[in-house]
Amino acid sequence: MTTLALAHAPSSVALLATATEGVSSYQVSTKRGTQSGVGVTISGAGAWAELKGEMTFEIYSIDSSKAYSEMKSSYDISGGVHGFWSWLGFGANAETHKSEVESMFKEVTNTQKVNGKAAFDLMVSGIYPNVQVFAQAYVMVLQIQDNLGNTYNMISDGDPSSDTGAQDQNGNALPSSKNNSTISL
Repeated sequence: MTTLALAHAPSSVALLATATEGVSSYQVSTKRGTQSGVGVTISGAGAWAELKGEMTFEIYSIDSSKAYSEMKSSYDISGGVHGFWSWLGFGANAETHKSEVESMFKEVTNTQKVNGKAAFDLMVSGIYPNVQVFAQAYVMVLQIQDNLGNTYNMISDGDPSSDTGAQDQNGNALPSSKNNSTISL
């Protein structure tokens, strides 16, 4: 299995946990998992290129959590990491529903990692006219770090078109369309 290179996320959410088993807080953020070799060169804005390729990895699945499934149903959370992240950061959901979110984190981190595969199939464009960029495929990952220093990377196969995309060599998201990518766990 390949190790995903994880790019820095623009924001994160802190969540105070019920002090059990030494864990008193969680830091939650999103990362973009990439793998070298899954990319394409584009000549600039308005030029479109097909980005196809696969990456395999070992990771935790948020879909394995009963608490996550119940939250999705109860609070109409969209599928995938992107959907959960959007809900978690909206208003005070992280604090209001912290016991349910904490249960989800505990359930996922107490499972075995799964073998995953992202199969990319999308069109991607550059940002600036006449500026060539290298577009690299990414998969959205939820990264959880507890106050003990343990880090867990999690993924979902619930909404692959929202959890995949392309970025340039500086980590900037690039415009994409016709995203038929899949995530298999």
